[in-house]
Amino acid sequence: MTAPQLDTDFARAIRTELTAIGTKGSRLQRRQRTARTVAWSLGALALAGATTGAAVAIANQPGSTTVTAIGTSVTVTHTGTGTIDLGAVPDRAGVVVIDLTCDNGVGQAFVETTPGDDGNPTAQGIDCRNADHPMHVSDGLLPADGSTSITVKAEPETTWTATARYATSTTSPWGVNANGQTYGTPNGHGYPDLVPLRADNGKLGYALATEAWQLTPASEKLTSITVYEKDGTTVIGTSRVEHATEIPVDPSLIPYGVATEPTGK
Repeated sequence: MTAPQLDTDFARAIRTELTAIGTKGSRLQRRQRTARTVAWSLGALALAGATTGAAVAIANQPGSTTVTAIGTSVTVTHTGTGTIDLGAVPDRAGVVVIDLTCDNGVGQAFVETTPGDDGNPTAQGIDCRNADHPMHVSDGLLPADGSTSITVKAEPETTWTATARYATSTTSPWGVNANGQTYGTPNGHGYPDLVPLRADNGKLGYALATEAWQLTPASEKLTSITVYEKDGTTVIGTSRVEHATEIPVDPSLIPYGVATEPTGK
């Protein structure tokens, strides 16, 4: 059986929350920094070794994104914050694909990623203290107008190696069932009504986004999530909800500079 693959846009939604943990940008309650996850692991997401969110995205789901590398790759090794010069941006480029490796197991590093429809900035980071494999970024932000470089922001003692390349990016539309519900992978356009989720019995189906991914007072109290066929009606199983501990994030390293909350408040 082939292991499920995490979709680009769903990963973006997950890492947006991870990079916001401990800041005003976080959707989690200030005094409850736990993240909901299903019993089976989603694998490494925004910060190496971290998992969060309750849904899982499978390749070729409606709403998934296809990324195709173009141009020449550039590899840079650096300690602390540094830039990668990729040359002129091709006309058809929409994103930058990046493989970022921690070389000395120290600190954290972040790269800015492509915002969604809401225009809010996003970033993907790696915790080098816990990373045992490279972080792959498939939606890195293109260089700013007039520039040919992207920035990897890292702690002064963090040594990293990154290979980056321009790429095209296209996102498929969500599906719509007979009840008018959208289904597929969360992406830069937001959330469909139903998101992919594997039940504890091994069956892959869909769950309500309001239960499986969008954190609300009601969803945070759930101990299990109902899994349906894509019709949103036929129940095929349930998925147990567990809690993951907080992953410390240094907000000063987040490329778009989210302000931290005052201490003691």
